[in-house]
Amino acid sequence: MDYKKLTEYIKLIIEAHQEKALKPENALRTFPSGESNPYFTHSLWCAMTILLETKLPESIRLPGSEALLFHDVLEDTSAKLPTDLSQEVKDLVQSMTFDDFHKEVKETLAKPPINQLLKLYDKTATLYDGVVKNKVGKEWYDYLQNLVINVEKEYGELNIVLLAKTLLENR
Repeated sequence: MDYKKLTEYIKLIIEAHQEKALKPENALRTFPSGESNPYFTHSLWCAMTILLETKLPESIRLPGSEALLFHDVLEDTSAKLPTDLSQEVKDLVQSMTFDDFHKEVKETLAKPPINQLLKLYDKTATLYDGVVKNKVGKEWYDYLQNLVINVEKEYGELNIVLLAKTLLENR
């Protein structure tokens, strides 16, 4: 892993979410407690968490972490993806970008396992930080449950699967 490149990418997502958010409220992630933190922490959590998933091969973890780092840039900011990202990563980011939840559910569950794996990191992070509780219904939880089932079937009992299951049980 090129840690200098990773540091550069982290700076880019911070700038994208802080200075190029499409809506000012997209720069902050507000929790049920009323507290908030910069939105880029969501993408950073997702990216770092997959890097720690040693049951996955590096060939999944490395491009997966880059895709998760940039996964909300196209949806929530006016920033562009870095030109030096591999085509694989650009395709993964694009596959995670939606403007409609129902379309996201339908298309993601029909995509290859890697796409569902990355969405599982995204959705688990959202459930973990608690911002989902007042905004979604049963369909959102069913979607996450389907991601858990599909990812576990393909990749086994990963840490993200265990976390998602625990969060779903305790919601």
